Amino acid sequence: MIRIFLIIALLLFQISDLKSQVSDLQSPLGFPATLTDLYIPGPPVEVIPRRDHESSLVIRILQSKPAAEGFRYDLEIYALDPGTHRITDFLRRTNTQAPVEDLNATFTGTTTHPLNQLPQPTAPKPVLPEKLGGYRTLLISLGILWCLVLLVILFYRKKLPEDAVAAGPPPTLQEKLQALVTRAATGELPDADRARLERLILGHWKQRLPHLADLPPARALVELRHHPEAAPLVLKLEEWLHAPNQRVSPNDLTYLLSPYLPESQV
Repeated sequence: MIRIFLIIALLLFQISDLKSQVSDLQSPLGFPATLTDLYIPGPPVEVIPRRDHESSLVIRILQSKPAAEGFRYDLEIYALDPGTHRITDFLRRTNTQAPVEDLNATFTGTTTHPLNQLPQPTAPKPVLPEKLGGYRTLLISLGILWCLVLLVILFYRKKLPEDAVAAGPPPTLQEKLQALVTRAATGELPDADRARLERLILGHWKQRLPHLADLPPARALVELRHHPEAAPLVLKLEEWLHAPNQRVSPNDLTYLLSPYLPESQV
């Protein structure tokens, strides 16, 4: 009975070895797969180096374990070319570098990648753009605004000369002096206008006498007191403006204004 059990166990072991020698592993191109416990009888084996870079399989020995009259190997394999390839075509004996025989293990490289099994993207649904509008309204608004600006410019350019003509030329120095002296003769000239009258007389003589232009007012008045033409007027003006209760007769008014008025008004 014991011999029968031993014979059965031996047969099962041989069948297991036979199954390990016949292996058909497959994987998509470029995706590695692991082959474990591949029994190869005889001396150790190694991977044939890839020298031409055209090998259809890339094999890497992960682990080798001694077994009865041989070794068991864990291999990592991936295919570079589609189709079924014999693994032994890429292995050789380590000691003699002889090819490995009597091994029917194969590796199949498929062109069906896992990416092809993913759901394919669906075509996007057409989305109608929102209704575009307002461009014509914008153009009309800009046109109206441009016309308004143009009308304002034209109206302003036409109105400006009319305003200038209506306003008339600015009063001359003689007209300013005459108005101030006329009010002074009636005793209605306030202190502010008296000082203005004095500044106008001083400005007039600074224009006629250039050497007085850079002098301060007090110094310029001192110079005018000694000027043969300006002295009588300046002295009379100072007496009239600064002395209390001084009034001017019409004759004195004409005399004071005679150097400043045109000949037709003297």
